[in-house]
Amino acid sequence: MHENRAGDEASELTRRRFIQFSGLAGAGVLAGAGLLADAGHALAVPPPSLVKGPDPKECGKTSDSDSLWQRSQKCHSNNTCLQNHADYVVMGGAKSKKGYVNYILVPTERISGIECSWICGSSAPNYWSAADYYATQTPTVVPTPVGLGINSKAIRNFDQLHIHMARARRESWNDLAAQDNLAAWTVANWADSRVAVRGLSEKLGIIPHTYRVLIWPGFNHDNLFAMLRAMLVASLGHGGTTAKAQSLMQYQTLIVIPRPAGGYYIVNSEKGLVDPNNPHLTGTDTCDPLLLMHP
Repeated sequence: MHENRAGDEASELTRRRFIQFSGLAGAGVLAGAGLLADAGHALAVPPPSLVKGPDPKECGKTSDSDSLWQRSQKCHSNNTCLQNHADYVVMGGAKSKKGYVNYILVPTERISGIECSWICGSSAPNYWSAADYYATQTPTVVPTPVGLGINSKAIRNFDQLHIHMARARRESWNDLAAQDNLAAWTVANWADSRVAVRGLSEKLGIIPHTYRVLIWPGFNHDNLFAMLRAMLVASLGHGGTTAKAQSLMQYQTLIVIPRPAGGYYIVNSEKGLVDPNNPHLTGTDTCDPLLLMHP
């Protein structure tokens, strides 16, 4: 039963992708067709009385002392963040010796990170779409091509969810474009895709890692966290369940980079990811190599 449900979720996400590419339906049609249910669609918002926030046991307590959580709450309440919204704020990113422009989008809900299952649900705001939008709005404009990324639990510096907004590295962008044929076009097939993409290692310089890559038309109406989890279910094969996939979310990095031919590359990796055709390559649990953030 779990396997069928997981397959149905992946198939439904792919069906929405086809509809978006074909221009056959808007959000209203999708909602009317019942396509927003259980697939993590960003617009599927339950009545206010039914909306529940993140579980403090899983996602952190509002009383936690994480410095990013505290700082984001302070500038949000004082209306002094670079961008202020009821659901998220935008703050300055890491200081760069080379002066790279980067920002972070931080939810106003207490969400420790990518492992919090609430962000895959239909009541969660579309944080990715918001980051993509604010990366083009003064005073948080990022040079194009704009890359967005989130780190795994092990590699991040703060235990409050944040999406990095920075220019995609030229090498990375070129590698993705040159290997369009290796990318997947469906959420289910995303699990088996393998693409070698160069990025920056602070210790080794520009080197490739292996990634899973999905070509997607846009994500204004899609929850990329839910799509990632559905893909992980598919990656588990026989016996894969949403619960098992959720346990793997903490190890994932997720990156979004615009595709020159239209749409976006949705890029995922984890430290243990292996490419059977390139066994010498390793995966990575950080988005940093593909984005111009540092040094």
